[in-house]
Amino acid sequence: MSADSARVKPEIDLGDINDSRVVAIGRVPANSRVLDLGLASGSVARSLREMGCRVWGVGLDPDAAEMAPDVCEEIIEADLNSPGIIELLGDQKFDVILMLDVLEHLSNPAALLQALPKVLADNGWAVISLPNVAHASLRLDLLQGRFNYSEPGPSGHTQLRFFDRQGVDDLLDEAGWRAFDLARVIRAVDVSEFQVLGVDPELTRQLESDIEALTQQFVLTVAPLGSPVLTDRPVLPAAIAQTALLEAVRRIGELDEEVRQLRMHHLPDLADQLSEIRVKVIERKSKLKDILVAIRES
Repeated sequence: MSADSARVKPEIDLGDINDSRVVAIGRVPANSRVLDLGLASGSVARSLREMGCRVWGVGLDPDAAEMAPDVCEEIIEADLNSPGIIELLGDQKFDVILMLDVLEHLSNPAALLQALPKVLADNGWAVISLPNVAHASLRLDLLQGRFNYSEPGPSGHTQLRFFDRQGVDDLLDEAGWRAFDLARVIRAVDVSEFQVLGVDPELTRQLESDIEALTQQFVLTVAPLGSPVLTDRPVLPAAIAQTALLEAVRRIGELDEEVRQLRMHHLPDLADQLSEIRVKVIERKSKLKDILVAIRES
């Protein structure tokens, strides 16, 4: 079975920092040699090529065969479950290896990870995205006595493996890798639906305040144990800008709520002052997006 069939998504908006593909692109330096395992439609490869990267792809997705050749140096048609797949790459070495929404579709993801150091440059790393099976939507579904396969999501119908935060670490430990950066794709819970079904409102409030429950996907930057990258971490300007942009978005949301509370308690002067701060944060958010574009084009 192909590990790629569920991965086709629309073209990438690099300003959407809540997209695992955008987060992953921010972990790839310009002009890198990149191996994209599970190439899907080639949208990530296309963005990387615009950054001066050279991309090799491995996968069976028919969309990749049709769309990716114009952005890839080479496409190898192979099932990522197949043993010996790394030998198909010969003696090539890559600066970054991408595995985006891939490992959960493999029967033995640790085996693939264990083989990858053969084709990884000495100072290279990998970027992995995995759906979180402990997202609040799935927890609440199970409380209602139901389990719906969904794609994309933490319970996709082509998944063979399911991961929570501890499960991700266990996989890396088994395979001999370690994460040196963790980002999260967040999806809030629509609690209104579950409250209608009689779920305790206190439970939904607890889930809304739990970062693990709100995490839809983990995006990890990882390297094999013993890699110099783990002790001398790379400086990735796009990743830094993404983190700052995410913080600005979070702060805008907090300010919106604070302003709402002040107006509700008839404190318009304080609300106006906070509104002015909110405008400045929005301006900062806009500048950070411009910085991300500039980094991509530099």
